[in-house]
Amino acid sequence: MINLLVNGKKTIIYPDATAVVNAGELVVLSTGNVLTSELLAGTDQFKSILFYFSNEVFNRFLIKYEHLLKRNTPKGDKQPFLIFKQDNFIKHFIASLQIMLGNRGTLPAEIRLLRIEELLLYLFQSDPERFHAIEILTRDKQQLQIKKVVESQIGQSTTVDDLAFLCHMSTSTFKRKFSEIYQTSPQKWLLARRLELAADLLKSFDESPSGIYMKVGYQNHSSFSEAFRNHFGTTPSDFQQKHLNVTP
Repeated sequence: MINLLVNGKKTIIYPDATAVVNAGELVVLSTGNVLTSELLAGTDQFKSILFYFSNEVFNRFLIKYEHLLKRNTPKGDKQPFLIFKQDNFIKHFIASLQIMLGNRGTLPAEIRLLRIEELLLYLFQSDPERFHAIEILTRDKQQLQIKKVVESQIGQSTTVDDLAFLCHMSTSTFKRKFSEIYQTSPQKWLLARRLELAADLLKSFDESPSGIYMKVGYQNHSSFSEAFRNHFGTTPSDFQQKHLNVTP
């Protein structure tokens, strides 16, 4: 969770650490059991903006921006929370959120994800060494490595044996670990992700069914079309026509 405090104070209590966050600060909290209490500042109302996100969202962030994050070596002890001062950028960030929330009342999931990424990237840029302490959210480095490998290979014709090799595991160990993470087999997961990627591509005027099969890891158009029809119940061409057909 990221908590941006506007008015008041917040006390955070973990089993082995306690902190007070004041207005004009923000706190990044790791997953786990935590107690919080809110204190009003004089006659002002307590006011804060909260972003909740799962370990999966944070893992995807680490994978997406690995080329930036890996340039710095984490230093110091891991902490269950990090407190940052709100500088001018963050104050403007909060103001823009308040405008958006005032107009809509809530933010669409896609915008929330973009704003979370924007804030995390800024915190990293502001203090790279300290940012790495946030990685306590990702406790299993082997799990993160598997996710990095398989999600980077969705558009490739990589086999399960290839994925196991890239993860420095035997095929049997890789399959077991993969099942623990994704609750399905590598074959089924890859098939679903590749076809979902194909569906997204087909929603664009710039793509054609005969031109995307290699982009989603298939060797020929016929096997791609058959798999797509089995998964979505329609051919790639009919799927595209349906989604690109704009009714006046």
